[in-house]
Amino acid sequence: MKLTLTREMLDALDQAVDKPDWLVARLAQLRAGPEPYLLSLNNQEMVALEELCAMNIRFDADGQVKPQHKPLDELSLMLMEQY
Repeated sequence: MKLTLTREMLDALDQAVDKPDWLVARLAQLRAGPEPYLLSLNNQEMVALEELCAMNIRFDADGQVKPQHKPLDELSLMLMEQY
């Protein structure tokens, strides 16, 4: 599967904690290349990335995704649509 990531998604992933080494390497490759940012994933990587996004999304007191975490929420939703 190939996903087109936005710069905001890349920035949010850079801030995410507990990234696997394969993702750190791929994010560095994406940043070094031109836009659009195309991330190729196999099924196992797709599941791991969705779990990472879910672990790093934070909510406010009203249960809404905090603005700085919206790109991760969008990426998580994009990944779940591919299941």
